[in-house]
Amino acid sequence: MAYFPNGTAGMCFDDQCQKCKYGEEPCPIAMVQMNYNYDACNNKVATAILKNLVQDNGTCAMFECFKKDFTKDTEDKP
Repeated sequence: MAYFPNGTAGMCFDDQCQKCKYGEEPCPIAMVQMNYNYDACNNKVATAILKNLVQDNGTCAMFECFKKDFTKDTEDKP
């Protein structure tokens, strides 16, 4: 997503970052999203790239694909 249209999408993304095992420091997807999301609004290529990384509802592509592996809760389970 190139720009969070509302606070809910941003909160969804932040919530996933907190659950991700890389949540203590921003991963490359979070870094790109935070650094370039606003500037990408008028750039079609940058917008397409960011939309592939983070959906309009704030869902991170990396988190969604590897949710089982990235969720901190799964580390405690056998």
